[in-house]
Amino acid sequence: MFKSIIVSLLLNLSMILPLLGQNVGSQWIRKEGENIYIISKLDSTADILYWFKKCMFNELFTFYKVALIDDRLCSPSTISDSIPMTLLNWAYSDNIGPFDINGGGWCGGNHSYKNEIRTARNVSYRVFINGFELKHDTLALSDNIKIIVKNDILNPVRATEKEGISSLNDIFCIESVTYEIIKNNIQVSVKHEYKNESPVIVRKYYGMQSMFENEVFILTANGQYYDWTPISKVSRFTKQDYPYFRCFIEKNSIAYQSSYLLKDGLGNHAEVSDSDVVFIGNSYGKCYHKLISDQSRKYGDFDFWSGVYTWFRTPLKDNDNILCYEGIINGQDAIFVNCKRKGTLNITLPEKYKNRNFMIMEKIKGIDVRKRTSSIDIYSHDHGSCVILFASNKF
Repeated sequence: MFKSIIVSLLLNLSMILPLLGQNVGSQWIRKEGENIYIISKLDSTADILYWFKKCMFNELFTFYKVALIDDRLCSPSTISDSIPMTLLNWAYSDNIGPFDINGGGWCGGNHSYKNEIRTARNVSYRVFINGFELKHDTLALSDNIKIIVKNDILNPVRATEKEGISSLNDIFCIESVTYEIIKNNIQVSVKHEYKNESPVIVRKYYGMQSMFENEVFILTANGQYYDWTPISKVSRFTKQDYPYFRCFIEKNSIAYQSSYLLKDGLGNHAEVSDSDVVFIGNSYGKCYHKLISDQSRKYGDFDFWSGVYTWFRTPLKDNDNILCYEGIINGQDAIFVNCKRKGTLNITLPEKYKNRNFMIMEKIKGIDVRKRTSSIDIYSHDHGSCVILFASNKF
């Protein structure tokens, strides 16, 4: 079913491409009812497909599947003679969220109340390309695609019973989620406005989760697993042991997936105690960040977080000493550097970075960075990571 839908999509794209030309945008998007399909170039031999729809038990609108499509053309796929697709990420469980509330249990994401009642509902979703809203089924090219979603998370503490039937009617919080899709990245920005009149304790809130398919190895930047570690040997670690952790990278036989949590809002882990875990890996085929632990929430409270999912097949460098790859943060080109051990390393930059201004977004103590015209020198006194942002201007 998944493949037949995309075959149909690509057939239509092949007919419309000659009419639109190649300079309208770099990503194809098709809105077909509640299904949103986006195709971007990943590298010289493949495209990446994002499929957004209502999914999980609560039918919340999010990215449902992410897949690779073989394609050696310069633009995103527009042919369908034979489309070998490889699934990379699949939201068969919680994607963004959920909450675990003391006295009520889980709500949001993929969770039900008493195994039968939805604990969240989608209120709306809006799709924008280059700043203009798509209100009808559309096929178009775009450089920037943004999807804005509003959900009601229902309060399981306020469940009611009538004639033996349970129901959830009270809103715990309004969840606003923005997905910005650029090339091989989805940046997710989440806000919660709490509406519960009686305070509750949020025992757990996980936030950014990953369901990367067939993962073999994992690396946690500034975490316990600072080199590629078989997923079977991965578990969890605490904030006090790894206070600077905010990114994990998964690897299978054909691709990588990075889940990078920005340090603003809940991303600073201020609402997780030192002795509690900040990373959980190898849990029912999932890995995730933990953002809240045993914190009170009541009417009028507000929180937020943002993170970037990045997929790639060819890193700038991945050897015994370093993992280095490209992504996009807040619309700016970024290079993620993960030093696996002490050493002095040189990274040759792609042509597009030469002579561009840059800034260090963050780095752990013990790592120094020096940019040259066409390369970067990394001086590492231990394992750790840094993130480099590049401005659009040149020197």
